Amino acid sequence: MDEKLISEAVKSLELIDIHLYSTSIKRFEEISSESYPENMSQQNKIAINADFLETEDEGDKSRLINAKVEFGLRFIVEDDEEITTLAEIEACFIAKYYQLEEVSDEAINEFMKFNVVHNVWPFWREHAFRLSAESKLPTPIISLYKGCSISK
Repeated sequence: MDEKLISEAVKSLELIDIHLYSTSIKRFEEISSESYPENMSQQNKIAINADFLETEDEGDKSRLINAKVEFGLRFIVEDDEEITTLAEIEACFIAKYYQLEEVSDEAINEFMKFNVVHNVWPFWREHAFRLSAESKLPTPIISLYKGCSISK
């Protein structure tokens, strides 16, 4: 994480909105919060994409950025070399930013890797906990966001 680049981006970006874009929940095996395999574990995923919406005025350097953050978790059982997926929850959130002035691509990329996920993380945590409870799935483990490797 390059704090100098992130600081450059933060000075020019303003968070406008965060909203749920899509979500899904799937059960592949009978599993509930009351009974699940002792050797069950959880896998997580995060992916980020951004759409840059330019203004029509060539002299205006402002633009909208729609950062799409996809989260997922799945409950699995791993026996020997075989992985069985029991259930999964996925959600995609859009974080919408207004960019006031031109910022380097490097600064935007650093901002996307850390700040965007940091901004959306509490929405994901609440959504995953609520869906798990409503679906009678085990309570997921979603710790505080500390940064991680992101796939684009």
